[in-house]
Amino acid sequence: MITLEQIRLLEGKITRAIELIRVLKEENATLRRGLDSAQKRMRELESLVEGFKADQKEIESAILRTLRTLDELEESGAGAARKSEHAATPVSPAQSTANPAPARPQPSPHPAAPRGQEPEPTKEELDIF
Repeated sequence: MITLEQIRLLEGKITRAIELIRVLKEENATLRRGLDSAQKRMRELESLVEGFKADQKEIESAILRTLRTLDELEESGAGAARKSEHAATPVSPAQSTANPAPARPQPSPHPAAPRGQEPEPTKEELDIF
């Protein structure tokens, strides 16, 4: 025979089971929302990665085009230099001794100054004028 005590014990277990099921359903719903959010973010990131890949390919092709253009310019400049060398009149031995040697580039008046940058004139230099 079933006693009142057994029924109360069964009722307590059922109540705890129902409460546990409710908690687990809430947790499940929370996890599903988190999963949906993570999947949405993953799709956004995948889209960004695809955009970056496309941009990278475009950048690489632009760099390659630029390098080809620079090569073409270099080749045409070298070809023009060769043409101008061949077009110059040959110098006879008599002319070569009569003409002085080509002038050397003059050093900067200020040795400490880097090439291509002239320093400000000193007070003594300004007094000359």
